[in-house]
Amino acid sequence: MKTPKYLQIERELRREIEDGSFEPGDLFYSNAELIERFGASSITVIHAVRDLVNDGLLVRYQGKGTFVSRSRHRRLVRLSEHELFHGDEADETRVLRLERIPLDERDPSVVEKLQLPAGDSYAVIERVRSYEGVPYQHQESYIPVRYIRDHVQPSYYESVYRRFREDFGIQLAREASHEEMRIVLPATPHVREALHLTEGDPCVYKERTTTLADGTIAEFIKMHKRWDYFEQTVEEAAS
Repeated sequence: MKTPKYLQIERELRREIEDGSFEPGDLFYSNAELIERFGASSITVIHAVRDLVNDGLLVRYQGKGTFVSRSRHRRLVRLSEHELFHGDEADETRVLRLERIPLDERDPSVVEKLQLPAGDSYAVIERVRSYEGVPYQHQESYIPVRYIRDHVQPSYYESVYRRFREDFGIQLAREASHEEMRIVLPATPHVREALHLTEGDPCVYKERTTTLADGTIAEFIKMHKRWDYFEQTVEEAAS
């Protein structure tokens, strides 16, 4: 079966972008240049370029043209978030809440994140981490109730990873996860109170889902961290 013309063009342009023919932020070919180069119709060229835009390799600005993306989309990078106080006795975790959510009170957005069946619910574990008395991280973990022990004190879940490991033999830190992060300003009043922030203080916000080998979601978290306690290193692999 013959490869469609738009796909031939897309593959050739993708190769040029990925082999370093363009620098991030460079102006890309215009549609007129591509039409002339490939002897293709405008519809075919637009289709090819649109796919590259959708893949994050190109960005288009109205009235300015098409540019090679500056993002690291599909580029191999290593992200390292520094755990500044790991293992220090002055670092304390406090469980504020351990609550099983009734079926009729489930948050639809959490149900969707956890991909829960109609008859299943989840528990919320709310924690704050502090260093030398300063609260710097607030986290809510949403976990299917099948992974929550009955008749335990909230402090039992100071470490969710330890509980998964010791109670169920699951090394949660080694499972596949998806994480999104952004800066929020201001944080919600509840988070500001928990982290001793003012309305003018920015806050790092993360959402993460962890998926087990069988495809089930074991945990969905919402985490806020004080901006002055956040540090991350990005290492990009050589091309």
